[in-house]
Amino acid sequence: MISLTDLRKKYFGAPDATDEDMEIVRAVRGYVEGEIMPSRKELEGGWHRDEKLARSTFEKVHQGLVDIGVQRAVWPKRFGGLDVRGAVNEMMVEEISRGDAGLATHMGIITWAMLPALRANRMDLLQRFLPTICDDKPHGMCMALTEPSGGANTEDPTQHGRTIETIARLEGDAWVINGNKIWPSGAGIADIAYCTVCTTDAKKGDEGIAIIYVPPDAPGLSFSKPYEKMGMCWTDTNAEIYFEDVRVPKENRVAGPGEDAKILHDTVAMGRLGTCGFALGAAQACFEIALDWTKQREIAGRPVRTRSLHAGILGEMAQRIESARSYAMHVFKMSKNVALYGRPGEPFMLSKCSGAKAYVCNVAIWVAHKAIELMGSYGYSFDYHVEKYLRDVKILQLWLGGPQRALLDVALGYYNFEW
Repeated sequence: MISLTDLRKKYFGAPDATDEDMEIVRAVRGYVEGEIMPSRKELEGGWHRDEKLARSTFEKVHQGLVDIGVQRAVWPKRFGGLDVRGAVNEMMVEEISRGDAGLATHMGIITWAMLPALRANRMDLLQRFLPTICDDKPHGMCMALTEPSGGANTEDPTQHGRTIETIARLEGDAWVINGNKIWPSGAGIADIAYCTVCTTDAKKGDEGIAIIYVPPDAPGLSFSKPYEKMGMCWTDTNAEIYFEDVRVPKENRVAGPGEDAKILHDTVAMGRLGTCGFALGAAQACFEIALDWTKQREIAGRPVRTRSLHAGILGEMAQRIESARSYAMHVFKMSKNVALYGRPGEPFMLSKCSGAKAYVCNVAIWVAHKAIELMGSYGYSFDYHVEKYLRDVKILQLWLGGPQRALLDVALGYYNFEW
């Protein structure tokens, strides 16, 4: 197993992490090496995408991650968590993504979907959900943002919620929700809650935005058949969600007029920043595969990686991964200093989080492409895994608005504009 010293070197010293923190990261890495890496093909269901094989493999490795404490890692000890600090969680996410980015996504959605309750300091919601999340069984949540009519419009701060078509109407002590969401991870399988972005009145703009936790067994909640996708074929489940007069207790709304909009943009910003760990893990895996392959293969009696052209490509892969990791870690530290930099969803920090996501995802895709080029036809084959990482990282680049939306939000950090 990798030493603590080597692990610290990988994460540039990890100055804010204790040896105990790094031992947790090392335990996750050990589990990834021993259980997830050998199961990468089976997590896809093999070449023929066998659902039964994929589901059984997913259940096994998911339970293993729960057993070593990943699901409860970031939550306070009073709820049964391990109280792992944020930067350490980012390292854990990257290590899991080295094995499978979709598996890391499934687990990461819980943290992301709970973020609105955390931002609103809703202790009643935390007390309701966290003891279950911190138990010894695998769980799932869902963040329902995107809609059919406008894609990433919900995430666009310049549209102020005016395009949201999922409507929440207050009737007595309950919200009645009607609408349709597309593409959310965990749709149809989440067992904790569906964190749903809707509006009480689209004409009210930001004042109308509402974030409401919908129970998974709420009458009127239904789902489409899961999408058949290019990557993350079984490890991350996406489907449409239909709300037909779904009644939810009034107290399930996170905050209130105006504040929910701020929390929404904080959640989007942190979702983009959190994506960096998924992409970095996949990029690191592709680099390691290429590094090993070019050691084993020869050109005219010498290992491929000793040839200057190939060594130069490997060097640039390492350089880009390290610059991407530094970028993401730097912005993550900025996001923790609200007094100096503002909330994550405010223009300055939204710009930084969006820029980090766009850059890191671009690096991951570039590294996967280069790994395939170095390995030739072997890189293109299912048996060598790189083509799977390439398929998986593409959706990381696309979700939460895609690279173009990210660049628009980068620009919004420097000047204002409205549609």
